[in-house]
Amino acid sequence: MFQGLALLAVLVAGALSKQPNVVLLLADDLGWADVPWHESKVIAPTLLDLAKSGVILEQHYVQPICTPTRGAFMTGKYAARLGLQHAVIGPDTPYGLSTDETTAAQVMGKLGYSVHGIGKWHLGHCSWDHTPVKRGFETFYGFFNGALDYYTKMLPAEARGERSSIEAKTGKKDTGFDFRFNTLKADGTVDDVVLRSENETYSTYLFTEQAKKVITKHDQSKPLFLYLPFQNPHFPQEVPSEYYDMYEGIEEDKTRRTVLGMVSALDDAVKDIIVSLKASDMWENTIFIFMADNGGNPKDGQSNVPLKGSKGTYWEGGIRSSAFVNSPMIKGGAMNHELIHVTDWLPTLAHLASCGVEHREHCQGPNLGDIDGINQWSTIYGSGESNRTGFLVNIDQLSKNAAIRLGKWKLFQGNPEPRPGTPSPKMTYENNVEVQRRYSKFGDQNQKTFPWPFKVQLYDVISDPYEEKEVSKENPDVVQELLDALKVYRDKAVAPANKKKDPNADPKYFDGVWTPWLKSC
Repeated sequence: MFQGLALLAVLVAGALSKQPNVVLLLADDLGWADVPWHESKVIAPTLLDLAKSGVILEQHYVQPICTPTRGAFMTGKYAARLGLQHAVIGPDTPYGLSTDETTAAQVMGKLGYSVHGIGKWHLGHCSWDHTPVKRGFETFYGFFNGALDYYTKMLPAEARGERSSIEAKTGKKDTGFDFRFNTLKADGTVDDVVLRSENETYSTYLFTEQAKKVITKHDQSKPLFLYLPFQNPHFPQEVPSEYYDMYEGIEEDKTRRTVLGMVSALDDAVKDIIVSLKASDMWENTIFIFMADNGGNPKDGQSNVPLKGSKGTYWEGGIRSSAFVNSPMIKGGAMNHELIHVTDWLPTLAHLASCGVEHREHCQGPNLGDIDGINQWSTIYGSGESNRTGFLVNIDQLSKNAAIRLGKWKLFQGNPEPRPGTPSPKMTYENNVEVQRRYSKFGDQNQKTFPWPFKVQLYDVISDPYEEKEVSKENPDVVQELLDALKVYRDKAVAPANKKKDPNADPKYFDGVWTPWLKSC
C-alpha cells in the first residue's frame, strides 16, 4: 500500500496547486457540557467563535476511553479489530497498537505531508517501535502514558485505571518522569531527549510553544499535518490561578471550577496556535479540527449534561464527542447533525490530502485497505447526508458487553458501562457527581451488583437522546436486526491485546523515567 501512496503523492503534487494544512486538536476527557456551545458558563471565546463560524459536528462519535479512540483515529478501524477494546494501556503493560497497523501519520507522510505530534500518545511504549516517531511522526513532543502531572511531568499514582503495579506496591504519589522530545536518527533509532528541566511549567503552555515553533519553522513547500492530543482537562485537575479565578462565583465545586479553568487554558492555547498560523501565512490554507476523545468523568469535574453516562460507558455521555471543523476554505455557520465516527477521519484526511478541499466530487482518495472509516468530507464541506448509517460502539469480550448503533437505534448487550456508576440523564452537574460517588464505592464488584434489568437494551437515540426509555420489548424485529449486525462485527473482532503488568518497566531501572523496556512486544 505504501508504494501506491508514494506514487499518489507525486501525482497529487502535480495535480493540485496546494494541499491543505491539517491541524487536529484532540481534547482529553472533555465532557459534552465542557464547551461553550453546549454550556454558556464555559469561558472559551476562541473555541466558541471557531465552532460557530465553522461546522459543529453534533453527531460525532468516539470510543468510551482514551486508548481505543486514539487507535481508531490512527488506523480507521474499530477498537475491537485492533485488540484495544478493553481498558487503556497502562504504563507497565507490554502491548500497544500493533506495529502491523498503518497509522494516520504514516499515510499523511506518504502523501507528502510534514507530520508532527505534540501531547499525549497513549498507544503503547513497551518498545521503541511502538512510539510516535517509529509510527510516522517526524517529531514528537510530549508524554507516552495516559496521564501526567501538568507541572512535575510525573505519572500520578491517582490516575484511576492507569495505575501501575509499582504505584500500587509502593503507594508513592508519583512514580516516574515522562516528558520528552523524540526524533528519528539516521540509523533508524529514536533520539529520546528527556526534558527534565520542564518540570515546573504548566504543560499546556509548553505544548502551545512547541506547536508555534513547529508552525514557524515549517517548510511551506510541503503541507503540514499537526496532531495535537493535548491533555486538558484530563485528571489530575490542575490549572494556573488566573484561569481558576475566572470562575469565581460561578461554580462552588472546586473540582468543577478547576476543570472549567483548564478548558479556558486550552482555549488560550488554541488562540495562540491560530495566531501563529496566521502570522506564518498558513491559516488561509488550513483545516482546523477539534474533538474530544471521549466523554467527561463527573468525578473528575467534567460534565456531560444533559447526556446520560460518563467516560468509560456506552451511553451517549461516554461516546458522543464535542467536535467542530473550521477553515477559511469552507462555508461556516453550520450545525451538522449527520453521523460521523472517529474512524472516519483517516479516510477523510487522506481524501483531503489527495484531492484538496474542493476536489471532492470526482476525485478518489487512496485505497487504505480494509478499514471501517468512511470519507466524510462531502458531508462536512457541503453539509450533505452522511455516508454512514451506523457504527460499532464496542465489543469487549473481557467485560462481556457490546453495543451498536444503526440508524436511530442503539442496542446494548450486557452492562453498557464497563466502569461503575452512571449519572442519570438531565441531572445537574452536582447530582451527577453524587450518583457517581454513590455507585463507585462498590469498586470492582459494582459490575456484578448493579441492578440492570435487561440483558439486551434498545433505545431510539434520535427521539430519546437521553436514553430514558428502553424499548426492546416493543421492537423485537429491530432487536434482531441489530443483533445480526453485531454478529458480523463479532466475527471480525480480535481478542483484547491486554497483558499483565511487567515489573521490568519500573522507572527505577531507567534513571527514574518511563521508557520503552523491551526490544519487541
